[in-house]
Amino acid sequence: MHDTAVVVACDANYLPYAATPALAMAARPGRDFDVLIGGPDPLELPQSLRDTGIGHVAASDPTLREALPLDARRSLATYMELFLGSGLAGIYRRILVLDADILYERGDPGRLMRANMLGCAVAAVRDNKQWRTPGRKVSEFRALGEPAHPYFNAGVVMIDTATFLAADLPARAADFARNHLAGLGRDQALMNGVLKGDWAEISPHWNWQYTSASAQLAEIADPCLVHFIGTRKPWSDASIGVVPMRMRAAFSDVLLRHFPDAPPVTQAELRHWPEASTLRKALFRQWRAAGAMTRYLNRFPDEYTLISARG
Repeated sequence: MHDTAVVVACDANYLPYAATPALAMAARPGRDFDVLIGGPDPLELPQSLRDTGIGHVAASDPTLREALPLDARRSLATYMELFLGSGLAGIYRRILVLDADILYERGDPGRLMRANMLGCAVAAVRDNKQWRTPGRKVSEFRALGEPAHPYFNAGVVMIDTATFLAADLPARAADFARNHLAGLGRDQALMNGVLKGDWAEISPHWNWQYTSASAQLAEIADPCLVHFIGTRKPWSDASIGVVPMRMRAAFSDVLLRHFPDAPPVTQAELRHWPEASTLRKALFRQWRAAGAMTRYLNRFPDEYTLISARG
């Protein structure tokens, strides 16, 4: 057992997809971190996953759980970074919590978890709303009557567990959820609403939010973690002609090998071309944003150095 861990967060419905980044990280040579799949309730992992060294953790915070405005679209697994931040304190020094819709391509998560977090409890990658316009005020802060703050995407969150508890973040999150979260959003709105820019910023290599405005640049940037935000998940038909074949095949291979009863990824090994109009629009968006994106990427001296989110 190591003192740091990568935890892929999911419930039972997303377990087959969460296995893809978990397996890839578990297979990393010389790995010096644990790999877990975590959810709010116990899950039975296939033995084939356990054989690779992947563990499971169930964690929940009763006070926060009671305060959350849940509905059919708000799975408790959405809030796992908050549950795990307190639940794994004293067991792991640092944790890196990932959503299930992420593909691990390269990089050393262990080295990232050894980075200087600048005294912050949380480190994350700026949300793509602020990649090109870092001063943009997002809708959550407008609704709260707050000034613009740096705003992160909650798909990849690194937590220093001791600092997380020292900052009383579980109680602060419960208070915010009880008083402000209904109608505002989910975990991302909750964490940003509590922290208000008090977090350390990670290079976008560790949460490359895959959209039509970032897809082509991804092939040059070589991100470590690709995050499929939105509805075009690599295992869905909506991703055909949008998500590269190798990325769809990565999820397909895991489903076929470890979850044979799950719906397969259709046409995963067939190359599909995008519609010409779709490609033109995507290329135009990236051409128009080239200067702003270059400035954003150049803020980071390398992919393992964190910077202050406030600049």
